[in-house]
Amino acid sequence: MEKSFQAHKTNGVFLRFPNGNGISTVWGKYTYSDNHDIDHDIPFETRMDSNTAEILIKCSDKLHKKIHKKYDGDGSIVSYVNIKQWLEILNLLEKETPPTKP
Repeated sequence: MEKSFQAHKTNGVFLRFPNGNGISTVWGKYTYSDNHDIDHDIPFETRMDSNTAEILIKCSDKLHKKIHKKYDGDGSIVSYVNIKQWLEILNLLEKETPPTKP
């Protein structure tokens, strides 16, 4: 069974909810966060802080479209998410009822 909390990068984490939804959150070098244009000479392993993050979500198509419409409109990565938006998205992902099996 996959764990709920996964550190998949130095500056990133993946959270998996019991309903099957998930969210990848990154804020390191070259991400759509405050660190997008950070000095290119800094190694990828360098830990850094940020006020925004880039997210990628795993959920139903309906919720996926709802989140992307509200937060960025492009349908893939959600860019420059602040902490309040991130928490709103976490709540949406956690509250979604998993589909019932026939």
